[in-house]
Order: sequence, then structure tokens, then C-alpha cells
Amino acid sequence: MTSVTRYNIDLSHYSRDHREELESLIASDEWQDVLTSGLIEDVRLHRIQPAETRSFIDTVVDQLLEFNEGNVATLIAGGNSDKEELFSVLSTWPDNLHGKDPRLSFVGINLTAECNFKPKCRYCNQPWVPSTESLEDWRRIVAEVASNTTDGGPYLYMTGGEPLVLGEQLWGDNGLIRFATEHGAGVNVNTNATLLTPKVALHLIKAGLGKLHISLDTSEPGLQNYLFGGDFSATDRFDRVMRGIYNVQLARDIVGANYPVIHTNCVLTKENLDTFPLLFEFILEKHKQTADRQDAFYNDLFPHVIPVGGSNNDERLPSADEFRRFYTKIWPRVCEIWDNYQGDRGVVEDERGVLFGYFSNPSLRVEHEGGLEAYIDVSTKGEYGKLALSQDCYVWPTQIALTPDGNYHRCGAHAIRRCLSLGNMSEQGIFDSIRENIHTIELPQEQYCSGCALATLYINQAVEAKLNGKIEDMLNP
Repeated sequence: MTSVTRYNIDLSHYSRDHREELESLIASDEWQDVLTSGLIEDVRLHRIQPAETRSFIDTVVDQLLEFNEGNVATLIAGGNSDKEELFSVLSTWPDNLHGKDPRLSFVGINLTAECNFKPKCRYCNQPWVPSTESLEDWRRIVAEVASNTTDGGPYLYMTGGEPLVLGEQLWGDNGLIRFATEHGAGVNVNTNATLLTPKVALHLIKAGLGKLHISLDTSEPGLQNYLFGGDFSATDRFDRVMRGIYNVQLARDIVGANYPVIHTNCVLTKENLDTFPLLFEFILEKHKQTADRQDAFYNDLFPHVIPVGGSNNDERLPSADEFRRFYTKIWPRVCEIWDNYQGDRGVVEDERGVLFGYFSNPSLRVEHEGGLEAYIDVSTKGEYGKLALSQDCYVWPTQIALTPDGNYHRCGAHAIRRCLSLGNMSEQGIFDSIRENIHTIELPQEQYCSGCALATLYINQAVEAKLNGKIEDMLNP
């Protein structure tokens, strides 16, 4: 009996060409060794499901309402109808959070600056930071941030460097991913995928990993190899990344798991901007051939478009004309490709999904003051968040980012820039650090926040809208 027959591996939901790629891969010695090792049975018996996570937006809004709604109601009852003043009261985090532990929705953990890509990716803007924290130190942090999980746990974004260089400390039976999942936290790993062997892919399923974010900027092997820091005339790094992605797809199908879902991170530069429609077509060909929104893999492999950042990438920044071409011509073409894909699978026009949220382009994910042309202008300077900053940074007490040396930061953008540290995990816990720093600086400030992540900007704008809606409801019950 062959291994394929023994495990009833059904690859019929992939395109014919991709199915042939997967069948060839599963016949490799690496996969055949795993299939006869007993690991499949072990994963099926002992895997755990990814934990449910909190809503990023509601985690902010609900806590602000708990702290402030009564005060606003009192002001309204006393005849105050000044919406700006009421909003200020409703949206302000109280001193020391009244001694309460904050509920976190997002925790970015930069586990290591080490990476197996040497030289590293050409657009990488992660500065070198020594790794001073042990696995037990990270366990302690995870246990703290996941200690109040009654309404869902935090989303842990584990990144590097390349986090998979940590090996079994990360993905093993006693590793950090399983520890976090068992404590009620949802886990995502950001990786270049080259260390995703069949064994590692299966262990990630066993550990309950919810998502993988994998770097993929273009479908052109030589160009991708170059962007990955390799030789333009070679394809070795590109081939290893794709093999890692395929290993995860096979592992999910063999075990019968609908996780981890894969998202791809596309760093948008002047070098790969025009190849984006080809990348999207490439992804759809490797994607499970479904347009069913209820399918766990409906958005599997879909790209997050991340405009290139960092002062070391000035030469890679698209020009105004290139940005304009992307947003007015290239992106509509991608939307057309997605629409046709759904139509080819029998989805009637008024039921077809659109590319939105994480999978929308950066100009559409949030509202930029001044519209598209103003956004294009600041984008040429790498200041992608400058025109989308809210009145206040409402979100930061519900999220935190840690660097390999154990320093706390209010967000990932601050962590990359190594600015406004809140303290160090060797000195105090995260909750104490957040409470002590709740009003030490007013944010946003342009010098710190013009590179704010689109996800954070989106949360802030959504929180602002919800709180304003709440005030309207209270004034007009």
C-alpha cells in the first residue's frame, strides 16, 4: 500500500498543474520518511484547535465604555450636549486604568533578529537587536497577556528575523506556540517559509497555529530571488519558499485540518509593482479552487500589500507616477481577475466577494485626508500613515510589541524604530508597564507615527467612529 493510498490524500480541490506539483512533492524522500514515521497519527490524535481571539476594535471600545460611559451619562443628564467634550471624556483612558489589568487584543513578539537568509532580504528594515530572553521568559509574558481570556484571547504575532530558526522551542510539543494556544491566545507566525519542512508543518498543526504570514512579493522567480537577497539569475530562495508553502498545504490535507491559514506579505516596491497582477493570478492557481466564503481557505494565500518602508529603502520607493499607476490601473485589474475567478466557479455577480480589509490596497484600507492624490504625495516620502492619523491613539493600551532584548513598545512601528520604549520585561510585567505609561506621552505625533501600520490606523478610525456613534445614541436615545 502506498503512502498516498494509506492516508487517503485527496488533492482534487487544487488546479491540475498545482496538483501535479503536490503529487511530485509528496513522493519526495522527505515526505515519504514523514509518512512512515507515525507522526501523522500523532498529530491527528494530539493536535489542538487555534484559540479564539478578541475583536481588535471592540477590545478598545468595550474597555473605554466600561471606564467612561457612566461619566458621559452623568454629563448628559446634567444638560451637557457638547459632542466634542463628551467624546473627549468617553475616549480617554483613565490614570493607571483604575488599577485594572488591560485586556490586550494584539501582542507583537519579535523573538529573534537571527535569520537564515544571509544576506537578508534587500528591503528588510529590521535593525539588529541582541536576543536576551529565554523560552521561559517568553512563556511568562505569554501567560500574562493571556491571563484574562474570558472574552477571547489576544492575537500573538510572532516574528523575527526568522522565528523558525528557534526550532522546537517554537513549534515543538513544549514550544511557545502550543503553550500560547493552550493559554487561550491565537498565534500567527511571520516567516520566509524556507524552514517549513514536512515535519515542521505537521508540528505547527499539532500546536494549534492559526495563521502563517509568508513573504511573497512577485511570481517572477528571478526577481523574487533578488528581493530575497539572492542572485537575480538564480531561483533557489524562491523555490525553497514555495516548497515551504506547499508543505503546509499537504500537511493540512493529510491531517484534515483547516489551519493554519496562509496569508502572503507583498512588500510593494518600484521593482515588483507592475508584476502584482501576475502574482495574484499565480496565487489563485495555487489556491484551493473555491469561491465559497464559508470555506476556511477562501482567502488562503491572499496578499497583504505592504508599501516598502524604512530609510534604507529610499531607492525602492515607487515614484508618484508609479503609485498612481498601481492604485488607478493595476489594482482595478487585480479586482477584475478576482471577479472573473469567482464567476468561473459559478458565483453570480451580486454574490461575489470583493477584495477588502487586509486584502485591499493601502489607499482604500483607511481614510486618508485629502484623498488619493494627497496620499500618493506622502507615500513617495514613505509616510504612509501621515494623513490617516486619528485625533488620539486609542488603541495602544490594548496592544504591545516586544523586541528580542525584552523591551516593550506601544506598537510594531515604534518597535522597528526603537522609539518610546515603555520598559523591559526583566524589570516589570506588561500590565504594570501599560498602566504606568498610560499618559506619559500624547499620541499620535508625526515624528513617531507617520509610519503607523495600516491595521492600527484602521482600528483607530473604527474606534473613533464607534465612540461618536455611541454619543449620538446617548444624546438621542
